[in-house]
Amino acid sequence: MMENQRVRLSKAMLKTGLLHLLKEKPLNEISICELCQTAQINRTTFYKYYGSQAELLNEIEADFFAQLNEDLKAILAQSSPALVPVLTHLYEQRETFCILVQAIPAQDFTAQLFAIPSIGAIFQTTIGAGSYTDVQAKYIRQFVFQGTFSVLCNWLSSDAPEPVAEIAQVLGLLRSKLY
Repeated sequence: MMENQRVRLSKAMLKTGLLHLLKEKPLNEISICELCQTAQINRTTFYKYYGSQAELLNEIEADFFAQLNEDLKAILAQSSPALVPVLTHLYEQRETFCILVQAIPAQDFTAQLFAIPSIGAIFQTTIGAGSYTDVQAKYIRQFVFQGTFSVLCNWLSSDAPEPVAEIAQVLGLLRSKLY
């Protein structure tokens, strides 16, 4: 069933409010009352859609990953899989990316990020290129994912992030050294 415009607007205001508050403090220090005041939404309306702040954060996270996957599918359909369009997209979404990284346990976030089919396909082709056993491929994939995630976090949270092309070059260099 499609949500009506009022429901979508209320949820959008709550999501925006929570993201705004997460810039200032962790989720466990944000009260429902404070969230509703920030979002200019009645508490009853909040509870109509969500049971807790964590549930709202989970929906924000799911929306972020779903939108990222859709955008990446469109990007990858336009050209051969390239790192630059993926990094460009993440750069454009860096504020939300950084807020979610801070609010969600890192292992959960990385697992969901690299489980996105479009991103998984990009990394699968690079890792699948060698003749590795399943066990070797599993640990190589984990090493590459965690290292890439660390680079992305440092890059996207920087006050003056390097250009996309430079980060793509760094990741390409690391990949060539690894394989």
